Amino acid sequence: MPSLRVTQFRVLNYRNIDDSGWIPIERVTTLVGRNESGKTALLKALHKFHPAIPEPYLPQREFPRERFAREFKNAQDWPVCQVEFEVDDALRAQLLTEDASDQLPTHFTCTRYYDGHLTVEFSPQVAEAPLAPDALLQALRRFTTGLADAFLPRAGEPRPGTPPENQALKSTVIDWAVEIESEARLLRSLRSEEGLALLARVAEEAPKLSAAPAEDLHEQLAAAARGLLDQAREPSRLSRWKELAAGRIPVFIYFEQYGILNSAIYLPQFLDQLRRDPNNPRVRTIYAMFKHAGLTAQEVFELGRDSVDERRRMGLSVTAQMLEAEMAKRELRQLKLNSASLDITAKFSTRWHQRRHQIRYQADGSYFRIWVADDRLPGVEIELESRSKGFQWFFSFNLIFLVESEEGHKDAVLLLDEPGLDLHPTAQQELVGFFEELAHFHQLLYTTHSPFLVPGEHLEWVRAVREDALGHSEVSMVGMWPDDRETMFPLQAAAGYAMVRNLFDGKKNLLVEDFSDYVYIQGFAMVLGAARRKTLPDDVYITPCGGTKHLGYLASLFLGHQVRPVILLDSDDAARTCQETLLSELYAGRQTSFILLGEVLGLGRCEMEDLVGENLLLPVLSRLLGRPLSIAGVDASLPLSDRIRQAAARQGIALPDGWKAEVARRLVGGWLEQSPGTMPADVLERAGTLMRVIGERFADPAILRP
Repeated sequence: MPSLRVTQFRVLNYRNIDDSGWIPIERVTTLVGRNESGKTALLKALHKFHPAIPEPYLPQREFPRERFAREFKNAQDWPVCQVEFEVDDALRAQLLTEDASDQLPTHFTCTRYYDGHLTVEFSPQVAEAPLAPDALLQALRRFTTGLADAFLPRAGEPRPGTPPENQALKSTVIDWAVEIESEARLLRSLRSEEGLALLARVAEEAPKLSAAPAEDLHEQLAAAARGLLDQAREPSRLSRWKELAAGRIPVFIYFEQYGILNSAIYLPQFLDQLRRDPNNPRVRTIYAMFKHAGLTAQEVFELGRDSVDERRRMGLSVTAQMLEAEMAKRELRQLKLNSASLDITAKFSTRWHQRRHQIRYQADGSYFRIWVADDRLPGVEIELESRSKGFQWFFSFNLIFLVESEEGHKDAVLLLDEPGLDLHPTAQQELVGFFEELAHFHQLLYTTHSPFLVPGEHLEWVRAVREDALGHSEVSMVGMWPDDRETMFPLQAAAGYAMVRNLFDGKKNLLVEDFSDYVYIQGFAMVLGAARRKTLPDDVYITPCGGTKHLGYLASLFLGHQVRPVILLDSDDAARTCQETLLSELYAGRQTSFILLGEVLGLGRCEMEDLVGENLLLPVLSRLLGRPLSIAGVDASLPLSDRIRQAAARQGIALPDGWKAEVARRLVGGWLEQSPGTMPADVLERAGTLMRVIGERFADPAILRP
């Protein structure tokens, strides 16, 4: 995973997106939606935020067309993409090096504008240390005191009275100093625009008002103002921190279908395209291939030029040394291409498991070709473009990934637009597994509408994208799917495929009420495992049912395949009604197939949120709401979720749809980045008790018997 983890991003004023809202990001994130829903626009906006190869935003093409003439005036006024990052240990150490402060941020948000400039904001907000005007006020007091003394006669001198011209000068200077002092007292910081202007004024005007016998005083005041002006213009702590944060942003690497390689490459034409359009997807892939080979296209072309034949055509003599040099050039080119062929074959075989392939790069004069043989017909080489579309896509993506991420940008975030559409469904499933492997080193976002590329066992990774009634893109919240049939189809198919596959793979199935229950149990299982405590058995598959009203239908589906799941229920009225219904029909005499959360925790009415506890949950919910929420004074006997709803209603706070799932996602995402020792001992103990009870139920063969 990149050293700085992206936690969420937001796209504004881009193509058909007015405002996507904040989109939470996992290690792997899947954007699912029908064609033209805005999936590609989201990826392209995020890619241009900080690309590996410079690619600016183009307002004439990318600002929403229907608003361009009416609204777009200045590119620097329009944000395009905001990305929130989590401050890691390395950046935290850098910030402390700059300024030992207790006020360290946990996250920062970068906003890229159409003109390319970037802003950085920290969370929690970092207050800028002001440069108080005290030093300027002290300098002014020394000046006015010294001024009064300067116009007094010295000891032993006659007292003829102050000459009128001196008296006028003294009054003018004192009035000027009083005016400066009154303006300075209104300033909070000399670093403000007003403060800088006042210091510049003092530095400029003090010498001009100078006259005997107070020349030295005027120069001292001007020098003090110049010193403070230099200090005020120095980069502040906040600006230094922002510079450090911006310098740690990972690059975003984008790959799409149009970057697929052809087998035959005419080198002079490619070199011309590289000069004219280096960001062309296919040109970019060819460039990556040559870079991986340790050569440039120009080198391959030059090493293949037959200078001996050229001299002969011109009627010039050819020496033995020229022939030897020509042969050495050819051997060097062949050696480099052979080495690159062996390397790409080895690396490709670790990721492509459909067959074993041998890849060979060949240069023939001004032409470059790619040949591929496989283990079905060893030694029979076929041009790359004659291989399957799926093979061509994966080979081309592999080159871009090797060059632009592993070798060029080790902390890159990978963005894949409709990957593997031409792959066989089994290869698409393997591709999802490959993405999970990559996620240990790179965060990855990809778009798809193929159900075989939707991670059915990790639906929390999925973000559904759809168009609203006005044709603008919108992204569903975590745990909430749209009612749009075309958007839902791949999600339903993926969930169904994962469920059916599990029906035949194992017999240990746990049904839970809601998506948030699923997220918490998975999170607790991982934390307990990391703490080397008893956790959820690896062969238990959890299915969220979307509420008790759907639980019976899903239980029927399992029982129809001779599999009896264990059911985990909250301890509330809806759950008890559900249990009674199932016990009277599908689960008659199967009381032990149910786990009631209240019995596990020793509580009456409770839900999964009560296991987590308010101390962990409320800070995350408050951050989601953008304001603090207190449940003080609410009936403590109620489940925590009900207490939160009552407190929100009293305080006039609207809880967003899907808030329970989003809070669960944020909480568990944080747990995965922390040491198990940071979780409160009582929460860990309650979670361990629940996992023990679940494990005991599945250990009883009688419970699982259909």
